[in-house]
Formats: sequence, structure tokens, C-alpha cells
Amino acid sequence: MLRLSRFYVPLPIRAYLKLRKIPFEQVDPTIFESIHQKFKKFQPADPLISIVLIAWNEQENILPTLASLADIESKYPIEIIVVNNNSTDKTQEFLDRCGVKSVFEPTPGIARARNAGLKAAKGKFVISGDVDTIYQPKWPELMIQPMLKDSHVVCTYSLHVFYDDDNQYPISLYIYQYIKLLGVYLKNFKRPHLNCGGASSAYVRDVALQIGGYDERLKRGSDGTLAFELSKFGKIRMVPSAKAFIYTSARRMKADGPIAKALWIRLKYNLKYFTHYFSAQKKR
Repeated sequence: MLRLSRFYVPLPIRAYLKLRKIPFEQVDPTIFESIHQKFKKFQPADPLISIVLIAWNEQENILPTLASLADIESKYPIEIIVVNNNSTDKTQEFLDRCGVKSVFEPTPGIARARNAGLKAAKGKFVISGDVDTIYQPKWPELMIQPMLKDSHVVCTYSLHVFYDDDNQYPISLYIYQYIKLLGVYLKNFKRPHLNCGGASSAYVRDVALQIGGYDERLKRGSDGTLAFELSKFGKIRMVPSAKAFIYTSARRMKADGPIAKALWIRLKYNLKYFTHYFSAQKKR
């Protein structure tokens, strides 16, 4: 039954997740060599797409993310950049061993790191990502399609599916995600920028640079704030295709406590702001 759920974590994704938490020294060298070889295709002189991810002390999560990115398929030239936001663990060693282009940003902060990636990017389109997330082969192409088809679209986002760090998938986790999805569709009416998270959103690079990039004064919410500013120049579109789903860790959700508690918090949030979703946020 749960295999029919849109939030079921498919076997290919679970295969990547088996690479989590393997110490750097214990990784099979053939895995590094395979990823390194595949990443050679992400070194075009003139990329159309720049995939930019940020990392801070992600040695336990970064390998499956890089393995999934290595399997990306696209007819468009793509570069991949990972911003190392002053990690003190083996994050940089993983990046170097896998042959990933990296940028070092010594000043801590999500917005600061994303701006470092934005400045380094050369593509017409920037796709933002995280290194605790698994990506599907057609994700980049699908993310930029709305912008290629309509020049009035300046930003897109796709949908999230949670994977559990302990490989436990109780029914309550599926219920939580359906309630979260309801909120996503409600926000999409008039406030789609609220759905634009850093794990999977894309935008036109020149427009983002024009408005100054991510607001470094914000400790959180800088992705949505950037999307809101972008919306002054064009439209934001959801990419609903299941092939653009991303699979991200449920650890931040679990920070709210047990899943039942997190579910209740999510439900209360949707009810509290229900009427707001049908009116556009005022331009600042």
C-alpha cells in the first residue's frame, strides 16, 4: 500500500542512501573512482545550468548526494559547484576525492554560502541544492523547462520527499508529508515564493545578481526571500513531475520532536495561515 504513495522512497534512492555514514577512510576506492570519472562531464566551458550546493560538516551525508549527482542525465551543459562553508570534518576530502569543483567560504551562514556559489556560477540558470539530499537523473532539465518555455518565468521549485536517517518509515511520516503537501499547494496560489527552499529551487542567474543575491542579514528564510524578490521580475512555477522529486533528510522535521508532534505543528501552521494563502504578499 505504502509503495503506491507519492512519498514512498524508491529502491534506486535507497541504494544511494546505503553510502551514508561511511567514514572517508573506509569508502571503497572504486566508488570514488566511479564518481570522479562521471563528474568529468560537469566541466563545460560555457554551461547553461549551474547546480550549486552548500555544505557545512556533512561528511556523513555528502557521498550519496554526490553519487546521485554523478548520474544526472542532460542534453544541456551543466556545471556542479559545492560551497564548503568552513567545514572542519572530512567534507572537503570527499569533494576532492570525487573530483567536484568546490568553493571555500570561510564566513559561516547559509545566505553567505549561497552567495559565494551564485558568484562562482557561470550558467544562465542556477539550481540550488543541499548535500543531505538525493537527486534524480532528470531533475536539472525539468527544473529549467518552465524558464526555457516562458521568458516570464524567473524561478521554479520542485517537491520534497523525506527519507528517514534510521530507515524507519511509519505511517505517521506519510501523513505528515501529505499535510505538508497541502500547504505547498495552498501557498502556490498566491505565495509560491514560500515553497522555494534551498534544496530544490532554480532561477535566472542575472536577475538574482541584479537584486543582490541572498540576504545575508537573515539567519533563515533567505531562499524564500530571494524568490520573493525574483517574483517582482517574473513568475514562479512549481515543477510537479515525480521525476523532479528530491529526497531529503527528515532530520530537520524531527528537530520538532516525535513525528506525531511535528505533524501537529504542521497542521496548526496550515490552519493558522490558511486565509493568507489566498492573498498575495505585499511587495516590500
